[in-house]
Amino acid sequence: MASCRIERTIMKDAVTEKMIQSVREKYNKGKLTVSDCGQFLNEIPRFTRKHALEDTRRFLDDMGAPDQKMKIIHVAGTNGKGSVCAYMDSILRTAGYTTGMFTSPHLVSITERFRINGEVISEELFLSSFIQVLEQMPDDAHPDYFPTFFEFLFFMAMVLYRDHPVDYLILETGLGGRLDATNSIRNPKICVITEIGMDHMQYLGNTIEAIAGEKAGIIKKGVPVVFCDRRSESSNVILKKAAEMSADAYRVSGENITDAMVRSLPDGNKCIDFSYESRYDKYVGLAVSTPAIYQLENAALAISAAELLIKQGAEITQQDIRKGIFATHWEGRMERIKPWFYVDGAHNEDGMEAFLDSVRMIDCTGHRFLLFGVVGDKQYSQMIGRILESGLFDRIAVAALYTERSVSEDELERTFLAQSAESRTQQIRFFADVRSAYAWTYANREQNDLVFAAGSLYLAGQILADQQK
Repeated sequence: MASCRIERTIMKDAVTEKMIQSVREKYNKGKLTVSDCGQFLNEIPRFTRKHALEDTRRFLDDMGAPDQKMKIIHVAGTNGKGSVCAYMDSILRTAGYTTGMFTSPHLVSITERFRINGEVISEELFLSSFIQVLEQMPDDAHPDYFPTFFEFLFFMAMVLYRDHPVDYLILETGLGGRLDATNSIRNPKICVITEIGMDHMQYLGNTIEAIAGEKAGIIKKGVPVVFCDRRSESSNVILKKAAEMSADAYRVSGENITDAMVRSLPDGNKCIDFSYESRYDKYVGLAVSTPAIYQLENAALAISAAELLIKQGAEITQQDIRKGIFATHWEGRMERIKPWFYVDGAHNEDGMEAFLDSVRMIDCTGHRFLLFGVVGDKQYSQMIGRILESGLFDRIAVAALYTERSVSEDELERTFLAQSAESRTQQIRFFADVRSAYAWTYANREQNDLVFAAGSLYLAGQILADQQK
């Protein structure tokens, strides 16, 4: 063991010293870019590994324990984490509070992971936070410690919101919860756990109960938790953990969401009107500014969390909640980027079913197209099965993504064709890249046709990046 540790330390010292020196020189010359930082971060997995929470906490304490001075809302779950963060952020800002938000992953630019008052931070703030974390190591206090990709970004968030204080920081976990770097924080104000589903099983376990146990690991002693009460298997685990931690638990169930109805806005976009009855109050006249039916549940989780903040002394009115919910925009989640084109980040089986439910609610007088791409560590066969069984799409363009994690064009074709014998889909085409798939879709769509894209946040990001060029 000792020799392995020495070899790892020597490797880390040799590699990181050269990398750090290069970054420092660029920064001192005013030539360091966000792209340079991204390249640095992407190299980290070659020479480090995930650390114990105790090590992460120790590093955080050496930074001055910035989390101890922050009011943090900690969010975990399988699907909907980022959306709940966005709804919470919007409610709080509408009520007059300043907010920070740390989420993952990003769609186009890594700077998207950090927001202040709803706005993505500037490149200057990103670079400053990056350099401050870099200067923290390696040193005598951490001779065998170098943060992972996500740990580094988490430390950047702590530096950013320490130097630019906000009233509330909304903090999303990366992977899991119990062992997640963000779980090194000590005293969140509220914990929120969104829907639990089958994803990242290689890390979190092969059952809903096991995955829920990992997500429930964010629950702290005496800190109230709001959770999605959709599956009894996960709800029972969360309730048991909450009881162990003497934490009040608040369920949010689909049974409390009523009167859902899609309507068109003057600008051509769609919204969904709904009502929500919480543990404390009934909210009527609510609306989410999206046709994504799954956002009703995420908005309800945010409302319930806002109620707990009110109990803790926050000045938030029903009007703030109503306006904040409607004002929320979260990129890549059933986002209408053209009058005929919707992009969604559905990337697992439950997410795909929620996406399909939303597609059903959007009237289409022409054909429906689907642009699909997926990464290999997801349940892509099950996702493809749900797509074909739905019969919603007349034409499907299947693309390999611009990432090493992508399922290949050949494997996608084998999987689709193996399941499409009884499908009502008229046409499935396969492409080596997203741009070619989009070009085919654009060339073949007619006036009343709608195009949807789903399967991966990588796909959503690549489409959005291409649209910005």
